[in-house]
Amino acid sequence: MSSISGLSGPSQSSISQSTTPSTTPSTQWKNIVIIGASVAGHTLVNALIPRLPASYRIVLVERNDFTFHASCVVRALVVPGFNVTQFVAPVTQETVFPAGSRHRVVCPNSVVKLRRNQVWLEKEFEGQDVLDFEMCILATGAQSPAPIRPMPCTSLEEWQEALVQSQQDIAAAQSVLIVGGGSCGIEVAGEITDMYPHKKVTIVHWDVGLLHPSDSGGNTRHTYVPPKTSQKLSNALESQLTSRGVRLILKDRVDLESAKKPGQWGGQPGPLPGLCQIPLVSGRIVEADYVFNPTGNRPNASLVAFADPGALTTNGYVSVDPYFRVRPGTQESPLGGQYYAIGDVSNTPGWKTAIAGIAEGEALAVILGDVLRGQRPQPYQRPSHLRNSTVLLGSKGGAAIMRLPIIGNIRTDWVVKKKDRDFHAGTNFFARFRGAHRIAPTIPVSVSTLSLNGRTHLQNSGSNNQVNAHSPTAVRHAVAPRVN
Repeated sequence: MSSISGLSGPSQSSISQSTTPSTTPSTQWKNIVIIGASVAGHTLVNALIPRLPASYRIVLVERNDFTFHASCVVRALVVPGFNVTQFVAPVTQETVFPAGSRHRVVCPNSVVKLRRNQVWLEKEFEGQDVLDFEMCILATGAQSPAPIRPMPCTSLEEWQEALVQSQQDIAAAQSVLIVGGGSCGIEVAGEITDMYPHKKVTIVHWDVGLLHPSDSGGNTRHTYVPPKTSQKLSNALESQLTSRGVRLILKDRVDLESAKKPGQWGGQPGPLPGLCQIPLVSGRIVEADYVFNPTGNRPNASLVAFADPGALTTNGYVSVDPYFRVRPGTQESPLGGQYYAIGDVSNTPGWKTAIAGIAEGEALAVILGDVLRGQRPQPYQRPSHLRNSTVLLGSKGGAAIMRLPIIGNIRTDWVVKKKDRDFHAGTNFFARFRGAHRIAPTIPVSVSTLSLNGRTHLQNSGSNNQVNAHSPTAVRHAVAPRVN
């Protein structure tokens, strides 16, 4: 699910400020600090605004000056000419909040330390590098191997260049090994076989089927466990991929330890120096000249690890209770104040997807609204629609599962075509930008027809002036939109 988090790191631009600031002195506001303009954090912003008392304001801290719709990246990794900047938006005061809003975007800036009821900032905001709060929400997301997600403080231009390099490397490869049959690995295999029908592709996956059909148990306060996926979904994807010639090796792993020995392929993803023999744990061999490894997704929880390691699960997620409150490791923990966590960084149950982040952001807004009104909040209950799942295999395939009461899981492949239209960017990404400068997508009917000519417009509300954010000039300045 996920987007760029608000963690520490160097930044280059100034803090975004409203062009018409409120007349109320900043010391009079009671701050609700949200770290990370991810889908979860941004959804929380929008849902919380109408529930806040007049004396409260939101301060949204984000370390990167752009965010992106993660679902489209699998295609940007593979398809030549696919321009990921069609699914990118700048994070500014003007794109997030209406003109004259008391709420603030602090971007690019980073939280460098968590204290009880205050955070320390890398750069000053309103003349101080310490920000007091009534509540603080961690929506810092997770980090995938680059260029699946840009590394912290990577510019939009640098990320786009890395994606273009990935496209070129995959095009030149004879045989591609994909390490892991999760949704990202599956969708990249689908994009490759869609674009290059005769290219050799192998997926090595640890489970008995693609995705996660085995039951690994449920969440506890000490761990995060992804839920079991539908066997029907796994079977449908396996059938389509094998019909395209993809070799599936299940219940096995790439032997990354032996890969680092002298004379071996090195264990690093990307292009290899010719066809290499890659050993598996079982002793089998896969021959490949390109390795794609989407595994290693890790929560951006370093702030919590520094403040209170006991608040993390054994696999690195922030442990939260049914109200999204961070569970401190000790009574003396600085996180014993009003800290909450949502999205990919937390061990909330369910798959880590954009729709899960949206559901958690909306649910936490209700909980915080009740707390601020002195009412007793209700614990979070994962909505039933989060059990649905859609996996694309390029523009010509994929499968979807919907869970219905009593009936159970059913195939709903019409959803595949719906997702392929724009990766749900219209509803799950662009719609959450509600500031004075509206971001309105201009996306062709089918994502499969996208090219460098695809465009997204930045519109100034109440004006016919627009910015084509993806012309050569605007791409260079997409993080600082302007109205001509």
